[in-house]
Amino acid sequence: MLFVMWYEFDPDHTTRVIELWKSFKFPSEVKVLHRYLLIGRHMSAAIFEAPPNEESLLKITLPFSSFGVAHIVPAMTIEDAIKQM
Repeated sequence: MLFVMWYEFDPDHTTRVIELWKSFKFPSEVKVLHRYLLIGRHMSAAIFEAPPNEESLLKITLPFSSFGVAHIVPAMTIEDAIKQM
């Protein structure tokens, strides 16, 4: 399933978050398509495919939870949404 995640972190934790980004390994069941830093917003975003279960999503968010808040939503392309209407 396709997901979009945005992660808002406290500016006081920027250095820690960057260090964690450097060392963090996504679980094997997660295929990251794109990752972004939202400049000047203390936010990052990721588009990824993962099984639709809580375990996979917790593996991604839990290591970052003491530095900010992760928001994850299922997504689909506009083209797929139009086909389903």
